[in-house]
Amino acid sequence: MGTWGYGIFDDDTASDIKGDFDEYIKEGLSVTEATESILEEYQEIIEEDEEDGPTVYLALASLQMTHGQLQADIKEIALEIIESGKGFEIWEESGENELDERKKVLNQLKLQLLRQ
Repeated sequence: MGTWGYGIFDDDTASDIKGDFDEYIKEGLSVTEATESILEEYQEIIEEDEEDGPTVYLALASLQMTHGQLQADIKEIALEIIESGKGFEIWEESGENELDERKKVLNQLKLQLLRQ
């Protein structure tokens, strides 16, 4: 995973997911259909990559909120990821400051999710 910032979409995987999701929406798919397509396309990453797997759900939760259609299962998984610290390993390796900044971003996402 290549990261260049602390934001939800500031890494290669999340950026790719956003691009794919936006393309599905432009093609006329619903948010639910776009989500299903992303989950299918990124299934291997979800199952096998401890760093990027959580990113898929965090990105989907943010994208669904942007479209005003947050699905309960995506919300629940994203909140569990934030609470458990899944995917933090790369941030821990980057240093305490980087980890703290990422935690701030995820806390903001958590607050947004809880308001939905």
